Amino acid sequence: MFENTRPALARVAPRLGLVAAMTAALLLSACASTSRNPGFLSEQDSAQPALAKLPADASPEAAKAYWATAYSRNPKDEAAALGFAGALKATGEKDRAESLLQQAAMYNPDSKPIASELGRLALDKGNLDLAAKLLARAEDSAHPDWRVASAIGTIHAKQGQPKEAQGYFERAYELAPTEPAVLNNLALSYALNGDPAKAEQLLRKAADAGGDTAKIRQNLALVLGVQGRFQEAEKVAEADLDSGKAQANVAYLEKMVKATPIQLGKTESTKVAVATPKAAEPAAAGDWAAETTSEPA
Repeated sequence: MFENTRPALARVAPRLGLVAAMTAALLLSACASTSRNPGFLSEQDSAQPALAKLPADASPEAAKAYWATAYSRNPKDEAAALGFAGALKATGEKDRAESLLQQAAMYNPDSKPIASELGRLALDKGNLDLAAKLLARAEDSAHPDWRVASAIGTIHAKQGQPKEAQGYFERAYELAPTEPAVLNNLALSYALNGDPAKAEQLLRKAADAGGDTAKIRQNLALVLGVQGRFQEAEKVAEADLDSGKAQANVAYLEKMVKATPIQLGKTESTKVAVATPKAAEPAAAGDWAAETTSEPA
């Protein structure tokens, strides 16, 4: 039977290195969200009839067809390009969306929304340097966007800069306090900076708010386990895994929490990471299986 007591902060602190290594892949991305989708064109070809407003409940395929027509009428129009790119991303055509946005950037070189979309696509592909440059261009103090702040925070988190990441996640939280991805990422930054209890509160809010609830619950189970509350962690994990898989995952987490740094790897340059379930797919048995990667000196 696992102990169901919260360790003192002094006992939690040695585990923060483990959390830092495990949570980089658990951040939720805002890449699937579009910066705008107004449902109408900012410019219309006067020789053609105006498009009707896109219904709010339109299917992804219907939205793609709508924005394809709008874009074909005026490929230089920023709103049409953003709408079509967003529709393409919603149907899984990210490479095509990226190509379209790159062309749109040539027509609209000062567009911060286009830079934001391209930056978040670069982040989604793991190109952190390009993402950082594009998102820096996308920042707009006059019209701040939580997606930009959250994406920049994610870059800092992936670069091992938790304090810098937390600053951007807190900014995103001010702009979108009920957005599940914002709550999730801010929670993980608190866990990395030594406050797993506060992380737990935010993750519970994130789970209630919807979004990628399976990944959020896995993060909640991780934070509970770091606090030594393994039975609770197992109960949370069972919402997405069968009992046997949940027990195996939590047993692995308990072992990692109790391990010494020497046991985690042969050298200080070895880190432990956690694989996370793919979007819209159930968690697999090896979701918390360790990976070791040797980092260059």
